[in-house]
Amino acid sequence: MDFPRQFGRTYHAYKEGSYAFPNDEVEQERLALQDCAFTRAMGDKLYFAPLDEHPPRRILDIATGTGDWAIAMGDRFPNAIVTATDLSPIQPEVVPTNVEFYVEDSSEPWDYSDTFDYIHTKTTGGCWESYETQIAQQAFETLAPGGWLESQECDSVPHCDDGTLKPDSALATWFQDFLNAGAEAKRPHTEGCKLKSIYERVGFVDVHERKFKVPLNGWAKDQDLKEIGRLMEMNMQMGLSAFSLAPFNRVYGRTPEEIEVREICFC
Repeated sequence: MDFPRQFGRTYHAYKEGSYAFPNDEVEQERLALQDCAFTRAMGDKLYFAPLDEHPPRRILDIATGTGDWAIAMGDRFPNAIVTATDLSPIQPEVVPTNVEFYVEDSSEPWDYSDTFDYIHTKTTGGCWESYETQIAQQAFETLAPGGWLESQECDSVPHCDDGTLKPDSALATWFQDFLNAGAEAKRPHTEGCKLKSIYERVGFVDVHERKFKVPLNGWAKDQDLKEIGRLMEMNMQMGLSAFSLAPFNRVYGRTPEEIEVREICFC
């Protein structure tokens, strides 16, 4: 499939421009690296809902990206049907027979022929204008009785244990520009830390929240956190152009050359 090209990268064709980040091979490799880091941070778990007690019959993965999580769930639950959707058809062609991929804009009204037992999102900051109305509310209405919605999302605001991250540092400045660009484009990156209240407002009960520390480089003394930090440092280095080019050009009017100079200063 041909994808639109801009800034030397390719982007999704369906609903062009509604998602700011690339879909090319470099981005797919970065997504795999990011997924590895977050999965390690979560103790190598694919899910926390009690699915082993009541194996799901139908699973929905929203904004599946490369489809790795959906494929892993298809292997884990061979008797379930796993439906996975994304704006970009970049998933593998050879997948478990119980896994189905569809090109779809999940911000639009959902129209599924059956309910789901488990609905999942992961690292979807910047995908939607409102996680509450477009995702959580629709998931609540689409789940079977007793079903689960699980969101494995990031708090995209960087935190520092010892106060050494100064507000005027290159890292803090870039993150502020990044978060402001998402807000201006009505694609916020800050809903990850609000999910518990979002779930409760739309009607979910038995809501659990787990928080995991994810270092951005290898500073941690704990060996697991150190390795996660190294993965995240590689993730940031690989993704900095992808995170910056389209958002900063569209919102701030910066040229690619201006953006790349700022990235060099950041690194």
